[in-house]
Amino acid sequence: MSIGIVTDSTCDLDTELISKYQIEVVPLSVHFGEEIYQDGIDINADSFFSLLKNSTKLPHTSRPAPNLFIQKYKNLLKKHEQIISIHVAKALSGTFESAKLAAAEFPVGKITVVDSATISLGLGMLVNLAAELSFQNKSAPEIVALLKKARQNLFLYFTVKDLTYMEKGGRIGKASSFLGSIFKINPVISINSENGKVEPVAKARGERRAMDKIIKLVLNKIENEQNIWLGFAHGRRENDLNKTKNKLLSKIKQNKEIKLFNSRISPTLGCHVGPTVYAVLGLSGDFLSK
Repeated sequence: MSIGIVTDSTCDLDTELISKYQIEVVPLSVHFGEEIYQDGIDINADSFFSLLKNSTKLPHTSRPAPNLFIQKYKNLLKKHEQIISIHVAKALSGTFESAKLAAAEFPVGKITVVDSATISLGLGMLVNLAAELSFQNKSAPEIVALLKKARQNLFLYFTVKDLTYMEKGGRIGKASSFLGSIFKINPVISINSENGKVEPVAKARGERRAMDKIIKLVLNKIENEQNIWLGFAHGRRENDLNKTKNKLLSKIKQNKEIKLFNSRISPTLGCHVGPTVYAVLGLSGDFLSK
């Protein structure tokens, strides 16, 4: 049975993978004052961070309207019998709800909407997994069951030097933002794989210590795993991310099967975390392709 895969622009998958698996991406919107941009269509990471640098007001985001999903689903159902639509954590965005409202306009069983309970390449990995399983002719129920299993095995750790964007977005309090700036505290933050909520997991004074904490957390997660997907994403911290990536990979045992993903974060996510973010994400399990 032919199955189409839909996601949203926060997935941070590169265009090559999106094209390879014919994944349909619904954009969120980024607002700079009166100007509205569609994430990944008329604004990308480079143009977004350039605008952000010169903007006097912080941008904000909005979810796709249900009609955008309805149109996407209609077009896909001309080529596929069913659709699996996988989206950014519903605890962090209304995108999942828009997709659910749109799916309700179609016959029961035609469209399954999945809450990834994560963001960025965490979402991207689930989308990639679903696409691979679809190409292997797995059924929609089989794919959804594996996605729910995989979701429990996801991890994401990120850090930022500038807490302003997270404070403005309500992810941390003003006091934490102020004290973090004064004492050069670099928080290490995660996304709870059960509910998709942002959770601080560690604090580090200085960038190097934050890097070391992330590496330690990741190594603990994958210690007993054989098949691992690792993702590396950043705003404008490519050098710091590469240092973390190289140090982490040098510490991983050579007998593990590892697939790597690399990305810039989307403009939508950039609105909420700013340019000083970098993240290490992962998925493990025997259900991953070798």
